[in-house]
Amino acid sequence: KIYSQACAFCHDKGVAGAPKIGDAAAWSPRLAQGMEALYTVALRGKGAMPAKGGNPSLSDADVRAAVDFLVAQSR
Repeated sequence: KIYSQACAFCHDKGVAGAPKIGDAAAWSPRLAQGMEALYTVALRGKGAMPAKGGNPSLSDADVRAAVDFLVAQSR
């Protein structure tokens, strides 16, 4: 649910350079940095990606769960 609300717009289509969900080649270098690095980017934002996918009301735990979902689909 969180992925579809806060992440899907960019990660489904690759908007602004966002790695697409399911694209193992695009995710491989990001995964090599480790999950904590991915969580930090999702929580704080980076480049065109806003912190918490642009939804500051999301809890940190919800953002981490969305990252876990995205990663599981992209290995």
